[in-house]
Amino acid sequence: MYGWYLRIYARTLVEYRADTLISLATGLLQQASWFLFLSVIIARVPVLAGWEYAELVFIFGFATTARAISTTFLNVPFEVTHYVRSGELDLLLVRPVGALFQAIGLSQQPNALGIGLTGIPIMIYAARELGLHWTAGSIAYLALALFCGAVIRYAVLMVIAILTFWFEMRSLLYPMMWLYDFVRFPLDVFSWPVRALLTFVIPFGLAGFYPAAYLLRPESYGWALWAVPATTLGLVMLVRLLWSIALRHYESTGS
Repeated sequence: MYGWYLRIYARTLVEYRADTLISLATGLLQQASWFLFLSVIIARVPVLAGWEYAELVFIFGFATTARAISTTFLNVPFEVTHYVRSGELDLLLVRPVGALFQAIGLSQQPNALGIGLTGIPIMIYAARELGLHWTAGSIAYLALALFCGAVIRYAVLMVIAILTFWFEMRSLLYPMMWLYDFVRFPLDVFSWPVRALLTFVIPFGLAGFYPAAYLLRPESYGWALWAVPATTLGLVMLVRLLWSIALRHYESTGS
């Protein structure tokens, strides 16, 4: 069924060509500005907390690509408020398919494609500059880590979004989303409270920095090989549990 949702999404992109092109251009410009900002920093500080320019670029590209995948296919946290407040969640609940699955399938965002179109070339460029030796195992981990990074970002935001069933939480989603931008840089550049926050409390570090660091320096970040997928699985189970609890307490809008 998710394939049908993707077909609908693709037809939307084709039907509204101007909007799609503007969204792609906006995403490209947004990431280009971030990359320019990173280049300006490195021009003044060639080595940042022990990380060289090409390594910083790879981390930036990885975190950007994971975010693009999450926003494109798992943007549902930003739609939960609408479903609950408008009562449209009732429509999803009467269908013979899980409401969360439907919400995910209807949540794609075309502007994220432009972000992905910058993140992947940036990673390729940095990998060539670093002379990374790719094996079947490292390629498989890269694909898995990108998927896990996208799911971790979705899950963290979804935990906040589910609180919408009881409180108005949409205003908190955006500051939470902005925290993800920290993991486009090595967490070593931040103080220990920030590193602890983004590793153990809001584990965005496991969505961006740590898996990229493992690919660059496996001898120092070997634990990321298992910690990233394990965290992903744990967060998915947490979201599923909280969503089930929220639905049991859902009483519609009353309108």
